Amino acid sequence: MNIFWLGLALLFSASAWAAPAGIMARAWVVIDQTSGRELASYQADLPLAPASLTQLMTAYVLLGDIRKGKLSLSEALTVPEAATEADGARVFLKAGEQVSVDILLQAMLVLSASDATLALVTATDGSEAAFVERMNREARRLGMSKTRFMNATGLTEPGHESSARDLALLSRALSRDFPERQDFFTQKELVFKGITYYNGNRLLWRDSTVTGLKVGRTVQAGYCMAASARRGDQRRIAVVLGGRSDAQRTQDALRLLNYGFENFESVRLYRAQQPVKVVPLYRGARSMVSMGFAQDFHLLVPTGSAVRVKAEVITRQPIVAPVRRGQRMGTLRLVLDGTPVGDYPLVALHDVAVAGIFGRGWDSIRLFFAK
Repeated sequence: MNIFWLGLALLFSASAWAAPAGIMARAWVVIDQTSGRELASYQADLPLAPASLTQLMTAYVLLGDIRKGKLSLSEALTVPEAATEADGARVFLKAGEQVSVDILLQAMLVLSASDATLALVTATDGSEAAFVERMNREARRLGMSKTRFMNATGLTEPGHESSARDLALLSRALSRDFPERQDFFTQKELVFKGITYYNGNRLLWRDSTVTGLKVGRTVQAGYCMAASARRGDQRRIAVVLGGRSDAQRTQDALRLLNYGFENFESVRLYRAQQPVKVVPLYRGARSMVSMGFAQDFHLLVPTGSAVRVKAEVITRQPIVAPVRRGQRMGTLRLVLDGTPVGDYPLVALHDVAVAGIFGRGWDSIRLFFAK
C-alpha cells in the first residue's frame, strides 16, 4: 500500500534541532527513507567523488532492465576482454567465460568488482559509455542535480562526482522501486571460484537492523558509505562521503542512523479511506458525505511530540451534491505546540448523486422511456 507522508519543516530546520555530534566525514546526510524527509546534514550538496557508491546507480539501471525483461538473473553473459583489464577490485574474470547475471551483480554489490560491473554494462548496452548515458538520464529523472557520472564503476575520473544528498535520493529510490531485490544489498559474503569475498559494509555484522546498502573507497574519494536500516516500522538512510578510515565511516553512519531513529518518529494519524469527518450534504441522494485521505496519512515528528499535535477540520459550507470520490471537500489543519504544521486536503471518500429525478432517479426514468 502506498503511504502518504508529511513532515514538519520548521521543526526539522537546523535552527530548531541540534545536529548529531562527532561526525567526521567531509559531507553527510540522514533522511527518513519512506518520506525522503531530511533530518540532518552537513555539506550535503558538495560535489565529491562517490567511489563505488556509483554502483548504486549501475544497479538501479540494471534492476530496471531485469524488471522490463531485457535481462535475466539466470542469463549467462560472456565476459569481454575489456572487463578483465579493469582497475579496482576484481573477482578475476577471464575473457570469454560465461558467468550469470546473478553472480555478476553479487560481485559488484558485495565486492565493488570492476570486472563484474563492466561485464554487465557492456552486455546490456554494448559499451560502458552508452550505459553511463542511461545512468545520467536516471540521475536527472530522480532529481540528482549535483551528480555527473563518467563511468559505471566509480573509479577516479575528472568530472565524475555526486553529493551526499543525491546519493541519499538514489538509495531511497533503490529501496522504494526494487523492494524485492534488497537481498543484494544485505549480502555479507560471496563465494566465487573457491574464494570467499566479504562485504566491506561492517554495519551488516555490527547492527542487525541494517539493510544495506554499499561502501566505496578511492584515494580521491576517501571512505564512503550509504547505509540503510529498519527498526520496527521506522526506516532511515545515512550517507557519508570523504571519511578518513573504514572505522570512521562506519561509526559516522551508525551515529547518523541512531540519531534519526532516536529523535524522530512517524505516526499514522488516519488510515486510507478512514472518515476524518462526516458533514451534511445538501440536495444529495444521501444526507451526509465522508471526507478523509485516499492513502494512509502519516506524520513525521520529533519523538514523543505526536500526542501534542492538534487537528482542525475546515470545510466550506454549504456542500451541495453531486460529489465525486476524490473531490476536495475540506482541509485538515495541524498545529504542534502552537506552531502551524500545515494544511492538507481532505477528499470525498465516496460518490453522492443529486437527490430525486436529478440523480439516480432521473437515470431510471430515462431508461424507462427509452424502452
